[in-house]
Amino acid sequence: MMFWIGTDNGCHIRDKTRAFNMKKTLAGIAATLTLGFGVTACADGGSSDQAADGKEIKVVASTSVWGDIAEEVAKGHDNVKVVTILDNNQDDPHEYEATARDLAELKNADIVVGNGAGYDNWLTDHVEQGTPLVTAKPVGEAHHHDHGSENHGEQSHGSDTTGGHEGHDDHGHEGHNHGESEDSHSEGEHNHSHEGYNHGENPHIWFDMDTVNGFADKLAQELNSKDNSISKDPAEFKKKTNEFADRIKALKGKNVVLTESIASDVVKDSELKDVTPDAFAKTVFAESEPSAADLAAAREVITSKKADILITNEQSQTPAAQQLTSAAKQAGIKIINVNETPDNDQDYLQYADKLISDLEAATK
Repeated sequence: MMFWIGTDNGCHIRDKTRAFNMKKTLAGIAATLTLGFGVTACADGGSSDQAADGKEIKVVASTSVWGDIAEEVAKGHDNVKVVTILDNNQDDPHEYEATARDLAELKNADIVVGNGAGYDNWLTDHVEQGTPLVTAKPVGEAHHHDHGSENHGEQSHGSDTTGGHEGHDDHGHEGHNHGESEDSHSEGEHNHSHEGYNHGENPHIWFDMDTVNGFADKLAQELNSKDNSISKDPAEFKKKTNEFADRIKALKGKNVVLTESIASDVVKDSELKDVTPDAFAKTVFAESEPSAADLAAAREVITSKKADILITNEQSQTPAAQQLTSAAKQAGIKIINVNETPDNDQDYLQYADKLISDLEAATK
């Protein structure tokens, strides 16, 4: 695989070869990969011919999360080159815009992988006709998370289909109403229905291990269609993510406040209880600044110690998040940071493991 980690607007390019021990060629740095749960066959349809032994397969990914997962799926196959466009934690994927260099990488991709759900439309909107697109969720229309459209399957490349694990297909829609999990969110005192979440899809889906596994399955199938020496079942990778899922499920029922939705799936799939005030959560989910009253309500949950843990994202700290972090420090509330993307010295598995380990320590 080839990882493209840089752009014309100053992004840093870093060629990742963690799983492949391959030479860093200019061709390798040039490819870009975008991963996801849905698979889109572009109108012309990608080539169905099996790749000859050793023929390079270029995968272009939107962020290091999906690039790292692609590396794991193709582990042991040096002919798969993964290029990741945003392979550092200095750039905000929500706000990124594709450059001419990105578009050139996409033009030469054999497979494009990404997040979907409107998170990385700057990539998925520019996939070449005939290039398979694999996304963790169907591609959404909104770039800046308007979440005003439920039209998540329509795009110019063809039919976007979600991966397996049908029982989890609604994680991005109803699953983020936060009223459906009987284990964590049914208590009325938490007022945690978050009705606003149903008008759009939480794009932070990479801690939902069923979604991640479905994405890995779909990518493995696409890779196998190009090189049948690659297994259709990424069993080794899924063994690790299934272990993560078990650890998440075992987290004890402490009360948490979220400054944004990045760790919502972990809360949903565990005994953790989200006590973030509804109005604050809905405003932040829409990527707006909460009102003074909504911020005060969130601060009161923290200062009165109705919350045990604050989960925040230092990579994209808003003024509201900064105020809640300060309040948590003053109140002695445990603070857990999870960045939007892995740290520059982490891969996806290390990134997920750290969040889960931090939560395990905080909920003892």
